[in-house]
Amino acid sequence: MSHFTDHQLKSLTSVEGKTLKKVVIYFWVNRFNKDAQIDLIDNVELVFTDDTTFVITCNDESTGIFILDDFNFEHEKEALKQEFGDKIKMIPIDASTTSMWKDVIGETIESFQLSKEDEQFLNDALIINFGTEKRSIGISPNDGLIIDYWEDI
Repeated sequence: MSHFTDHQLKSLTSVEGKTLKKVVIYFWVNRFNKDAQIDLIDNVELVFTDDTTFVITCNDESTGIFILDDFNFEHEKEALKQEFGDKIKMIPIDASTTSMWKDVIGETIESFQLSKEDEQFLNDALIINFGTEKRSIGISPNDGLIIDYWEDI
């Protein structure tokens, strides 16, 4: 099991107290096989009212969550085009008005909840606490990021 780095933990805490303005989901679309197109969530970009952004993605092995400080969609799109032509694309979708996100737009991130092993925080999932609402982001090796509602039991 892998862990968040100290730098990633600092990035997480740096957005606590910020108000969510917009959520952009980046779908990774694989069209190598016309009969079995694969779509998965590759990145979740949180845009705040101070116009800063925060991107949650998968690590290179798709075994854990990774925090990006310097995500550049245009650069990523061009790199995919160079390597795969039109067979693999990254498509941004503004998810702010979807049922998953609309209730937390305009809300402030109070904290992130992480699972812990010994003294280290696992990067298998995270819960974004908006106070009255929570969202979980986990990872699946075959399905990319998995976003869901979270309720404490």
